[in-house]
Amino acid sequence: MAKIPFNIIGFDLDGTLLDTSMELAASLNHALESANRPTVDSQSIRSLVGMGARHMLEMALEQSGGSDKELVKSLMPVLIDHYEANLGNNAPAFAGLLDAMDLLQDQDIKLAVVTNKFESLAVKLLNNVGMIDRFVTVIGGDTMGKGRSKPKRDPIDEMIRRCGGVVDHTPSAFVGDSIFDIKAARNAGIANVAVSFGFLHQPVEELGADAVIDHYDELVPTLITLGQ
Repeated sequence: MAKIPFNIIGFDLDGTLLDTSMELAASLNHALESANRPTVDSQSIRSLVGMGARHMLEMALEQSGGSDKELVKSLMPVLIDHYEANLGNNAPAFAGLLDAMDLLQDQDIKLAVVTNKFESLAVKLLNNVGMIDRFVTVIGGDTMGKGRSKPKRDPIDEMIRRCGGVVDHTPSAFVGDSIFDIKAARNAGIANVAVSFGFLHQPVEELGADAVIDHYDELVPTLITLGQ
């Protein structure tokens, strides 16, 4: 196999590494039911996720009769407690992911996760699905402090540093499914790949990524092409 021309590859989590739509739907519905609101199905939730749990809850409430700050404040602990208690119960890896990561690690490429999910929840989820040991670091939406999550470049820069690289010098790439992912990578000046199977809020072509893949079988060849 040709040499993959990157030292570090970062991944978003929900909708990129794992299909967490089913367990997110279960926790959201638990919170909605406690407020006597209509529930959502796992397919509908794909349009609600990707911008944080609070946004997901606010959007679901708006769609089912209206939202307000106090209601959101009261329901967030209900949602988070249920979600944390069931992390990894129904969050399969996307097809081809594990094989693709094997190929990357065979070339001593360092892998990392940069998500806007709380760091503690991201670490627990990856632990529960048996994937935590694949990653040098996990950076959450709260890791860098308020206002410094994706689409800011800060967590991408920190990913590079934690993986032993030098910001603006070490060849790195980022894989994600949202405009926040692609903008963060672009803001950090690194290559980026969008996955078409994620939790998209717009056509994948509109994300402005350097490349788009439809299956993880395409990741390594795409990275090789991007690095040429």
